[in-house]
Amino acid sequence: MRGDWTAGTSRTVDLGYEQLLVLEAKPGTKVRVLYGNLWLTEEGTSQDVFASSGAELALKSRGRAVIEGLGEARVQVVDTAPTWMQRLLRLADPTLLRRRIASLGRSIAGRTGGASAARSGGECTHTS
Repeated sequence: MRGDWTAGTSRTVDLGYEQLLVLEAKPGTKVRVLYGNLWLTEEGTSQDVFASSGAELALKSRGRAVIEGLGEARVQVVDTAPTWMQRLLRLADPTLLRRRIASLGRSIAGRTGGASAARSGGECTHTS
C-alpha cells in the first residue's frame, strides 16, 4: 500500500500518551503512522485497529474516527481527492441530478418572470 496515495489534503499530528485525535472522516481517508503506536476506532465498524510505525491504514466508514496515541506518536492524515471515476459517479447520482434540475428550473423561472407562467399554463393577464 505504500506509495499508493492519491493527492489530497495532508496534515501531520503529534500525539502524546493517551492523547486523542478525532476526525470526521470518509472512506478512503488515509492514516500513516510516522512513529510510535496508536489505537484507531471508527464509527460504524466493529473492529478497532492497533498500528505501529510504518503502518498505513485506509478508513472504511463515513463518520467519526478516533485515533489515540499509545505513548508518543506522530500520524499523517490524508483526505484523498476523488478520482475522475468517483466524480463522474457522483454527477450521475439520481438524487443530485433531480436537485440540480430543480435548482436550474428555479433559476430560469426567476429570470424570465411572467413569461414562464404563460408557457407553463399559468394565467397571464395583459392590461392596456
